[in-house]
Amino acid sequence: MLESVTPPYANPVEVMLVGCESVGKSGLFRHMTGENRALASNVRGSTIAALTASCKLNSVMRLTDLPGIQFDMDSQNTQLTLDHIEGEQTLLIVVKATELAEELIQLEKELKLKGKKVAIVATHRDKYLPARAEQNRVQELLQVPVVWINARKMDFAEQEKVITCIQNARAWAVTASILHFLPSSPHPVNKVIPIFRLKIVGPMLACLIILTMFALPVLAAYLFVSWLEPVTEQYLLIPITTMVEQVPAFLANVLVGDYGVITLGWYSFLWAFPVVLFISITTTLTEEIGIQEHLTNALDPWLRKIGLTGRDLLPVITGFGCNVVAVMQSRSCSSCTRLSCVSMISFGSACSYQIGANLSIFNAAHVPFLFLPYLLVLLVVGAIHTRIWNRTATEELKRIAPLPHLQEINWRAFWWKFSGVIKQFLLQAMPIFLLICLVASVLDTIGILSIFSWIAMPLLYLFSLPADAAPGLIFSFIRKDGLLVLNEGQGSLLMNMSSSQLFILVYLASTLSACLVTLFTISKELSWKDAVSIGWKQMLTSVVSASFLAAGLYFIS
Repeated sequence: MLESVTPPYANPVEVMLVGCESVGKSGLFRHMTGENRALASNVRGSTIAALTASCKLNSVMRLTDLPGIQFDMDSQNTQLTLDHIEGEQTLLIVVKATELAEELIQLEKELKLKGKKVAIVATHRDKYLPARAEQNRVQELLQVPVVWINARKMDFAEQEKVITCIQNARAWAVTASILHFLPSSPHPVNKVIPIFRLKIVGPMLACLIILTMFALPVLAAYLFVSWLEPVTEQYLLIPITTMVEQVPAFLANVLVGDYGVITLGWYSFLWAFPVVLFISITTTLTEEIGIQEHLTNALDPWLRKIGLTGRDLLPVITGFGCNVVAVMQSRSCSSCTRLSCVSMISFGSACSYQIGANLSIFNAAHVPFLFLPYLLVLLVVGAIHTRIWNRTATEELKRIAPLPHLQEINWRAFWWKFSGVIKQFLLQAMPIFLLICLVASVLDTIGILSIFSWIAMPLLYLFSLPADAAPGLIFSFIRKDGLLVLNEGQGSLLMNMSSSQLFILVYLASTLSACLVTLFTISKELSWKDAVSIGWKQMLTSVVSASFLAAGLYFIS
């Protein structure tokens, strides 16, 4: 079969996958190439870079998955796509079968297709497959090959149909007036879920669902680790500590001391990993179902009051998994709102590692109930921070592209995404934190760690925080889960702090600055000037808001 599809000694064929957002380009690309980086996602703007790979059934045919076209804004993603289609490549235009006419009219207007070599794939055939007569009518009007598929579930036969469609691509000669004669789908353009259209109830329900997406995983992680921690301490840490104590004192301190790689490292893993695990499950499930877009659309009127749009909330939600990925996903934002979105991510999106670390700190101090007010304060102050520093006019930004369909979960794609998050945590995040533990234990052993107290002394003095809390603040600049070093000594420092002191300490560690990797990504995606600007504004907001919080907590207590 492969030999029949792949012509011998053929010249390479470059094919650009072009279309609106959420039409199934990435799913089509993944099935055709086997490239797992292009995970099928039912979230607008999920493709943030151009990915190229050869077809499995035709090695000389190279497909490039491009970000979705946005008709209502000048995003970096849209510009990236426009830049890639200026050559002589074949364009594989991907549209939804349910909105074929509407999307082709928009694409023809924006892409100036006349004379370009074009083939068309209509996805979501499971939602709407026109009768044979209507299919023939569409092809007669367009004079280019068209094939209807389900991009989420493609067998070899459907893949061969797409390859044949590409091989038969023709020059586009259709005028805009002819496109209006295309038969319309009996299915209306997908609208927001009815309950989310209600003026007040809709946004409030959307907020509740988004909060639940993160609150339930955190609660589940807390209950699970609370049960598991004493078990692992009795049967794992105590035996290991007993054995290691026989080695030289310096090595013993590095391994099982207050900042020990084994003791503190395991404790940190135990609290961070379940949070990452459970949050990745809820966020991936909502992506696959397609409800995230409907939630952000419902919140669009409220978000415009702080200089963002509903579309900009998607990267902010992504930031609760990983800030770095969220900053890159902000390429789908309009150029006039992207800086505001990145600012909100940097301040208010507590990544899953940070959430796990903060939950661990509150639990070690026996005040886990502080986590929910901490998260609420983070989001509220983040919104105020974004409104103060980024006064963006969003009234002219309108939503034109239809919303994604709600659909069943593609468990294969779910597993790929989920396993990718877990691999990233185990192979990237945790090794870096273990390195932090190693550095901290060595510096503590040779007596240099006390210098951190001197560096952070003004801030610690301002908020009446103990000098021993300095390492947590300093390491949180490197990584947000660096705050976990305060678990040293089985949390003795934390248990000696008042609830208000602990709340302010965790809040400052979370908001004083984004971690170094996030700041580097911001400088790479925007500029160093923007990274520095976001950094000092965030630090100022953090200190001022912490002062108000400290004053309020003082009077309450």
